[in-house]
Amino acid sequence: MLQSEGYKMFRGTGLIRNAQTGQIVEAQDGDWLYKPEYDCWYVNGSSYPAECVTVVEDRTEREGN
Repeated sequence: MLQSEGYKMFRGTGLIRNAQTGQIVEAQDGDWLYKPEYDCWYVNGSSYPAECVTVVEDRTEREGN
């Protein structure tokens, strides 16, 4: 995972959970960006509150840019 000034970014898979039930809603694979001012992760044109996202696979180092 790359990190700078509160921002985070990784290429890989994240699980999105329902904030109320904690159940997994879906898995998304792609280039993820975390913006601390919104406390959200962004991937594939969608945004998710950080509390709902769990990183399950980070391929950033393996795949490079």
